[in-house]
Amino acid sequence: MVIDFILAFKQLLVQQDEEAFNKFYMETVDIFFRYLKSNYFIDEDDMQDIIADFYIKCWNGFPTFDLDQNFSGWVWSVFKNTLKDFWKKRWETSFSEIDLDGEITFEDSLEDEEDFTQILDNEYTYEQIQQAMYELDEMSKEIISLKYIEDKSYGEISGILWISQDLVRQRCSRALKALKIKLWQDSEK
Repeated sequence: MVIDFILAFKQLLVQQDEEAFNKFYMETVDIFFRYLKSNYFIDEDDMQDIIADFYIKCWNGFPTFDLDQNFSGWVWSVFKNTLKDFWKKRWETSFSEIDLDGEITFEDSLEDEEDFTQILDNEYTYEQIQQAMYELDEMSKEIISLKYIEDKSYGEISGILWISQDLVRQRCSRALKALKIKLWQDSEK
């Protein structure tokens, strides 16, 4: 979604005018809450923390905003960076550090997506899947969300994340495998 305001309003934001900032907040806060609710499995308190951090970063960043830049692109970059910071603080081990099975080849690590999505549909409740998703790293969540919730193709995901289609396929497979492991571990408890 494009977020834009007239130049005079952006100048007020750059000058850190409190009234302009309050108007910016009131006109955009729902956009970011809806984005979080539709793309991530996180609780309301975490969403409020992310939104608060985002607006603090905007407030602190507005004085350095170049009015010749794309305003919407800048705002979304601040928001995405705030999300990344949230996930970094949240999880001490990144997904790339998880050793899934020791010495496995790339081909062996690929999950059969069709079989796994059938297992998800038939064997687990929404709450179980949501909890397991909550435990995944940000990239895994984003790829699973784009692929299975937003029904994007590997090519579309590649364009969104700026990574190759092969890397999207690999990360999607690894994310599904990690999700499967988490679901299995939770069901064993």
